[in-house]
Amino acid sequence: MERERRKNLVFKKFFRVSDRVLFSLLVLFSILAGCTHMIVRAKKEQIPDENVAISSIARIDSILGFFFDWQFGREKIGLMPELKAEFSGKVSIPDRIFLKGTLRTGDIVEKINTYTIEGKEYTYNKETQIWEGGAKGSFPNPLENLKLILSFGEFTFIKFDKYNNSECYLFSFKPNVYFLDPIEATKPEGFFWISEKKGLPLRVKVSSERRRLNWDMRLSKFNSFANINVPFRSQKIRVSGIKNIEREVDLIMDRFIFLGYEKPDVTIEKIGDVVFSIKAERLSDSIISDILRKGKVDLYIGTWPKDPIFELKENRKLVCEKYGEGAQLFFERGMVTKPVIAVKKILSRDALHSFELKNDILGEYSIYAYLKSEGGDSLKEIVENYLDEPMVVVVDNRAVSVSLIRDTWLVENKIPIVKGLKGNESIRIFTKLKNKPLEKDYDFTWD
Repeated sequence: MERERRKNLVFKKFFRVSDRVLFSLLVLFSILAGCTHMIVRAKKEQIPDENVAISSIARIDSILGFFFDWQFGREKIGLMPELKAEFSGKVSIPDRIFLKGTLRTGDIVEKINTYTIEGKEYTYNKETQIWEGGAKGSFPNPLENLKLILSFGEFTFIKFDKYNNSECYLFSFKPNVYFLDPIEATKPEGFFWISEKKGLPLRVKVSSERRRLNWDMRLSKFNSFANINVPFRSQKIRVSGIKNIEREVDLIMDRFIFLGYEKPDVTIEKIGDVVFSIKAERLSDSIISDILRKGKVDLYIGTWPKDPIFELKENRKLVCEKYGEGAQLFFERGMVTKPVIAVKKILSRDALHSFELKNDILGEYSIYAYLKSEGGDSLKEIVENYLDEPMVVVVDNRAVSVSLIRDTWLVENKIPIVKGLKGNESIRIFTKLKNKPLEKDYDFTWD
């Protein structure tokens, strides 16, 4: 009996110890698993160096534009008065800015509502209710100020962070705040949030001990517009023949906004006409006509004409006889010195997923088309069959570019629509491509 009791006691102690051992093993396993996860993450997320921050600053010049919220200020330092500024607005690269807010210097408060367009400033006169032009330099420039504050560099990675639900890198840096504190009475520290995905600045913040000095800019809505225009006066156009009014009007309004105009006022008349009221310094017939074109895109295999151009230009039937049924004569971007024959259509807009406008710096832009996922095979077939042959890109019955087909297109599954065009030309083309096409081309009259 005593032997049986001792046996049970040993059995219970064994299980008590086993439970502890099991628990310890589970804890150890969790720690090891956590370490493994940390190791995997470390491998996955390589620690960025200062070149990431430097590249982010340089990348600003390659975008179309951005919106900003900007505050800066200082306490009274020596003979320098207290300063406080709060602004919002937008910047169109390289030299168009809209700035609105307040600037307080000591006891003087100034309300600012201004445009800076290609070196000239325009402020709104409430008495005359017109925008008046003046010389540049009287108001702070957010883009120049952003680059100035970051100009000392010395970037140090702090951590992976989140800002406005975006994964980002957080760097510290030595800020250049001489314009706020020329006697260096403060010890400021800068922080720089950079989007992991886009590599663009999301926020730059500078503060000093006891907030004697501060500077904070938040950037957003990159590439959501391509221009900024001063809303001088209302000009009205009348468009007839729109059937799907809600859809078409929304698309047309988006095109105006992307080109830098304020959202147009719209009046739909009983007879079905739509009147758009647009505030602008000037609106040319060509800009309006571009906005009201459908946005049709066709890609052709091309060839160089071997016959006298004047004969082909005057006789479309001759073009078909010489180069095949359906062949068309085009002049690249309307230049008579660049004739090309489009002989075979290979893609149209319904095969394209989206379009991208890229600022190549120095005022030149490129547009790329991305094919739908099911279009990969057709692009591969095109490259294999027509490598190094000319491809003609036709937008709204106008040849906007001719380029040789390259196998490098397969790498990113995208096709160049235009390359290296001046901003005004490429932006007006992209305006018609960035969203869905209109149902048809529309004519207009000035109202």
